[in-house]
Amino acid sequence: MIQQDMTAAVRQKFGKGATHRLRQSGYAPAILYGKKSEPIALAMDKKTLTRDLLRLHGHNAVVSLDIEGEKGKKKHHVLIKNIQTDPITDSVLHVDFFEIDLDKEIVLDVPVVYTGTAKGVDMGGILNIMAHTIKIKGMPLAIPDEISVDVTPLELTSHGITCGDLEIPENVTLEDQPDKVCVSVVAPKAVEEEIEEEEAVAAEEGAEPSSESEPPAASEED
Repeated sequence: MIQQDMTAAVRQKFGKGATHRLRQSGYAPAILYGKKSEPIALAMDKKTLTRDLLRLHGHNAVVSLDIEGEKGKKKHHVLIKNIQTDPITDSVLHVDFFEIDLDKEIVLDVPVVYTGTAKGVDMGGILNIMAHTIKIKGMPLAIPDEISVDVTPLELTSHGITCGDLEIPENVTLEDQPDKVCVSVVAPKAVEEEIEEEEAVAAEEGAEPSSESEPPAASEED
């Protein structure tokens, strides 16, 4: 698990005007909350925060947060739960931190990284990734940053790699079903047939029921 130090200050002023002035002065608002403590409104240097968040993007990380101006100052161990950014400038608008206990187990979604080129792909198959993350339970600092999987042995005839096939560290546990398929190689024809089948089902569901044709009228004999 990646660890990162960050600093913040207790935010004293609130409201739209105060928040606007805070951002104009080069700071971003943030909030720290947890199950056993009241939320703390924070202000953080925007440039430093953006730099750190770019480094941590796409990874699980435990942040050691020092808060200036806090009564009974202590180091908070937190996870980044939510980041709001400006859709035009990508600058940080707000960050939510969630405080955790390093001595208690948690469950996190851990990214799965697929490496190598599958044998089945070299034979014309298509790599079909069905799980980009898996759920891992353990002590926060013991949970790996990512799980790496070598797909080279995968062939067209193989059943794929399941969660149970992944190399999980001994000090954490897998929370997903072991038989859940993470990645496989499928033949292009199978993909085409699946698409055609889905399109046929969609067309059938969207079609209006056809009216029954009237039986031909009986001809009268002279």
